Amino acid sequence: MNETTAKSEWKKTTAITIVMAVKAIDAGSPAVAHASMTNREIAQAVKTYQIPQSSMDVALNRLADANGLHVLYHSRLTENLTTPGLNGDYTLSGALDSLLSGTGLNYRLSENGDAISIVLAQSNRTMSDASPRNAQALPPIEVGASPQSNQQAPHGSGAGRSAATASRDQNYGKDGLGGRFTGYMSDTASTTLKTDAPLLKTPFSVQVITRQTMDDQQAIDLKDAVVGNSSGVLAVPNSSFYTGLMIRGFSTNTSVYFNGLRQYQLMNVDTANLQSVDVLKGPAAMLYGRSEPGGLVDLVPKRPLDRAYYSVQEQAGSYGFTRTTVDATAPLNKENTLAYRFNGSYVRSDSYQDFANKEYYFLAPTFSIRPNDQFRANIDLQFMHDVFMPESNTVAVGNRPASIPITRYLQDPSYTGKLPQRFDLRYYGYDWTFDIDKNWSLTNRLYYRSQGQDLSSVSFIGLNQATGALTRGSYYQSITNQGMATNLDLKGKFVTGPLSHSTLVGFDYYSNYQPLAPFYLVVPASKYLPAFNIYAPIYGSRYAGVTPNLFTTNSESWKGVYAQDTISFWDDKVHLLLGGRYDWAETNWQVKNNDLRTAWIVSPNLSKAFSPRVGLTLQPMPWLSLYANYTKSLNADNGLNAGSAVPSPLPPVRSYEWEGGVKAEFLDKRLLLTLAYFDLVKTNVPGPDPTNPGNTLVAGEAESKGFEVDLKGQINENWSVIANYTHDDARVTKGSLYNPLTEINTQLFIAGNRLPTVPKNMGNLWVKYDADGSFQGLSIGGGAQVVGSAFGDNANSFTIPAYAILNGMISYRFDVGPAHLTAQLNAKNLLDTTYYASAASRFQIMAGPPRTILGSLRLEF
Repeated sequence: MNETTAKSEWKKTTAITIVMAVKAIDAGSPAVAHASMTNREIAQAVKTYQIPQSSMDVALNRLADANGLHVLYHSRLTENLTTPGLNGDYTLSGALDSLLSGTGLNYRLSENGDAISIVLAQSNRTMSDASPRNAQALPPIEVGASPQSNQQAPHGSGAGRSAATASRDQNYGKDGLGGRFTGYMSDTASTTLKTDAPLLKTPFSVQVITRQTMDDQQAIDLKDAVVGNSSGVLAVPNSSFYTGLMIRGFSTNTSVYFNGLRQYQLMNVDTANLQSVDVLKGPAAMLYGRSEPGGLVDLVPKRPLDRAYYSVQEQAGSYGFTRTTVDATAPLNKENTLAYRFNGSYVRSDSYQDFANKEYYFLAPTFSIRPNDQFRANIDLQFMHDVFMPESNTVAVGNRPASIPITRYLQDPSYTGKLPQRFDLRYYGYDWTFDIDKNWSLTNRLYYRSQGQDLSSVSFIGLNQATGALTRGSYYQSITNQGMATNLDLKGKFVTGPLSHSTLVGFDYYSNYQPLAPFYLVVPASKYLPAFNIYAPIYGSRYAGVTPNLFTTNSESWKGVYAQDTISFWDDKVHLLLGGRYDWAETNWQVKNNDLRTAWIVSPNLSKAFSPRVGLTLQPMPWLSLYANYTKSLNADNGLNAGSAVPSPLPPVRSYEWEGGVKAEFLDKRLLLTLAYFDLVKTNVPGPDPTNPGNTLVAGEAESKGFEVDLKGQINENWSVIANYTHDDARVTKGSLYNPLTEINTQLFIAGNRLPTVPKNMGNLWVKYDADGSFQGLSIGGGAQVVGSAFGDNANSFTIPAYAILNGMISYRFDVGPAHLTAQLNAKNLLDTTYYASAASRFQIMAGPPRTILGSLRLEF
């Protein structure tokens, strides 16, 4: 058929042409081998499809996404067509045969240069015959894109990658850039959600911080990665120096997960081995058991790739900061059934604050095993040795932080220098998935870890605000703890009449045990530390060792069972989520005095609870969804009344939340907008007894309600954006009566007061420009973080001032023979603004870093 005849046939048959051009591929996706396959091999490869009953438009787009392809077509022939869906193993041709069966539409596969073309036309034969041989030979629509390298993008990056973006990725990632080109937007969070449901169909807010976001902003640790890149998230001070975050007005406490399993009191979480960081908003007990109500953070690891990739990066910056990172991955055999990946980092740095410093190494090898199409497994190892003198909190004078330089160290280096902080981690974990059949799979995760920690501090227990005299105490404790966690998830998809089901049934177990450990507590510390004035500090120590005066031990464990079903119907436009979980949790405390003969006899604190979740998502259009959900949660707090002769456990802390919002994908799925309204209540909150400082009682109830806006993704092939805004009214709704005669009044839970460190308004903006043409390889980015004022303690006795800081970056990528070199410069707090990031009390105020410059060189091949 010549070109003229073909054009004539186009008019007669009202045909549509689908052109699919290979885009960036996820190493963990069904299209893992695309980088090394011809287009014909891609078309003939067998893949597992799970496409629910839907409109033909939705099904064709799902088919394209499953193959890592881009789809462009006219919709005249499909606008009134539906399909019963696709479940099972098919070639691309077989999948099209099944989807188009009975529609009267035929197709022809052709291969032309770098594109796979699927030509679709109306058949002149019967409706039941939709074989390829009857398709009309119509001229394909060509798209200027080429097959891309195999790059890990576990959450997906949207279907709409422009030709310019694809070309840029190919030029600078021909050998694979280790999953870095994943953009700022993700359309799924399968590890954290335990299902492959798109975020657009999920009835609650999930924010994903991608690998490229972390690289563009040179995010070294978890706080750098999350704060500013997700609405409603703040860093908080922590007296024990563990990584602390706050989400929707409440501390995450220990709600930090790795690969879907809960971790315990992490320090200096390095991002070297992370592919993304997922922030799951709101109470998450239905999926994860005991957790704090604001949400949780899940660290998603990098995975081995099926082709060799090696990277070495050297970073250096302000205050003597240096960091060396290595990322290496390759198959271990010719069949690509075994592969490894090694990520490691070494950090040495002083601080903007006098005397503070840190030095650590972090090693994270991982191995993947894929002996066949049904089974896949990963083995994760982590080793960390960290020694540091932490930065000191500052104190409040009057109604604001003290007017002293933020560089001032209010602890004592002669003490903390003799007893520096130490954190050692040994982590051994695995996960595996077995595909039972085309619709059902079984996943098991497990880890065992051992941690050793030396905790030392000069604490603040009183301040003469007139003179600046600070009363200090000290403590030191060397502890070890061991823990393990595991879960087993059964996932499946099935259809009952007009209803499509996506089901999850699971079990998990978590435990942590800290053996008896000595505790050295001196209050006040004046007998071996000199008198101290915050305006004229004098350092020195007569410390020669202290006899331990307390011994502590604790343990906690829980097990839970959960089930969730997402029911889709009405042409895949309505999605109803029904879920529930039952937990059995146990915590134990024991404290002995220095002769080990007397002890707090604490009976186990047993908690049993049911945590339901109900959610509804409506999709009036494929790019738009409206959602709502209600959930109830068992929290992670362990309240203990320690003031009586025999301490007793307090009732478990519970929480519940109503949430509703809108999600929308724009610009060919390159840009994701999430608007969420939330009303979150935390009950049975423990707090100090207003009549006895030694007692802890159920202090009351707190509520956090407001709305969030998150916008992430790519505006076009040159411009990318991360923007968010949070309005949060977080306050005590039920609390203790104020007692001005007690010394602890600033810690009371007082009804009507705002929760500490939570501003009513805060927002962030980050914009990046990737040049093309003669300036291709150049990227320039910048943004601002604006945070409103907040109270610094429960009594609202002082204010943390509002602040705004500016950040920026510039980078240039170029080829060095077969390798790629990226030079990058980042500046944080460009205007050198003095600000205070958060507070927990009058003696726990965390200052923000001054202007910081960080440069890097990354070599990849």
